[in-house]
Amino acid sequence: MSNCELETLPISRAEFQRQEIFKNVAFESLAGYLLGCKTVYPTPGSLLIDPDQPQRRLYVLLEGLMEVQVESQGGTFKSDIHPGHCAGEMSIFENVKPSAKVYAKENCKVLIIEADTALAMLNASHDLCLNFLQILSHRIRNSNKVVCEEEYHIRCIEENAKVDALTGLHNRRWLEEMYTRELNRSNAGDLHLSAFMLDIDHFKNINDTYGHLVGDQVLIAVAKAILKCLRPTDMPVRYGGEEFTIFLPGTSVENAKIVGERIRACIEAMKIPVHKSKDTLSVTISVGFTERKKEDTVEAIIKRADDALYHAKQSGRNRVCLNLGDGSMFLF
Repeated sequence: MSNCELETLPISRAEFQRQEIFKNVAFESLAGYLLGCKTVYPTPGSLLIDPDQPQRRLYVLLEGLMEVQVESQGGTFKSDIHPGHCAGEMSIFENVKPSAKVYAKENCKVLIIEADTALAMLNASHDLCLNFLQILSHRIRNSNKVVCEEEYHIRCIEENAKVDALTGLHNRRWLEEMYTRELNRSNAGDLHLSAFMLDIDHFKNINDTYGHLVGDQVLIAVAKAILKCLRPTDMPVRYGGEEFTIFLPGTSVENAKIVGERIRACIEAMKIPVHKSKDTLSVTISVGFTERKKEDTVEAIIKRADDALYHAKQSGRNRVCLNLGDGSMFLF
C-alpha cells in the first residue's frame, strides 16, 4: 500500500491495535477495507442508531462512551459501550433493523463501517470473527445476569406482596393461590385436611382503650404464638383485621382439636407488654375448625370454619369449636 493510500485511512495502525475488536488482527489484512470507511465525532446526546431510521452499519467506538437504550414494557434498559467495542452488528448479521437506540454519552470518536464492508472484513479475518464472538458472548452473559437479577427482584416483589407487613404471616393473596393448590391436592388424594379460623376476642376494645400501637403489638404477639404451635408444613394466614386462618395438611379432626386447644391456651397464657408502659396485657382467642369434605372448595371449607368460630364467640369466647358440616357444632 502506498503512502498516499495510508494517508486516507480513517484509523492509524497504533489506534487499530489498541481496539479490543481488532485484537490479534493483522493491520495489513484489513487496511484495504478500511479505506472505504470513515470516522465521525459525535457530541453528547447525538443519536447514532435509530430503529425508526435504520442504516446497516457497524459503529466501532474508538474514544469516549456510547449508551444503548432498549424500550420494553418494563421501562427503558440502558447499558454502556466502551472504547474498542461496537454497536449495530446484529442488524448486519441478521439483516434486520436495529432493536435499540444508541447515543453518544460523551464526546466520541467512532469508526463507521458499512454492512457490506463489515461482512467482507469478517470473511477475510478469522481473528476478527473470534473477537466478535467474544464480544457478543460477553454481552449475552451480561444480559443473562441482568435478566436473572430482574427475575430475582420480581420474585422478591411478588413474595413481599403475599406477606402481611405487620405480622410476617402470609396474606389473603397468598391464600388464594396456596390454599387452592393444597385443597386440590388433598381432594385428589382423599387426604386429611383441617381448616381453622381464629379471632382475637374483644380486639376493638383493646384498640379503643390502649390505641392502635398496642393493638399492633397484640397482633404480632398472637401471630408469633400461632407459628410457635404449628408445624413447618402448616399454613397460617392473616385473614384480615384480627382474624387468622390456618390450613393443616394431613391433619384429622382429632389432631386438629389438639392443635386448636394448644393455640388457644398458649395465647391465653401470654403477657403482652403495653407500649411505653410497664403494664402487660392478656388476650384470648376464639377458634373454629372443620375438616375437608369431598370436593370441597376453599370458600366452602373456610365458611364452615368461620361458622364454628362464630359459634365459639356466641358461646362465651375463648373456646374451640368444631363444625362437622352437617349442622353439628361441638365446643371444647
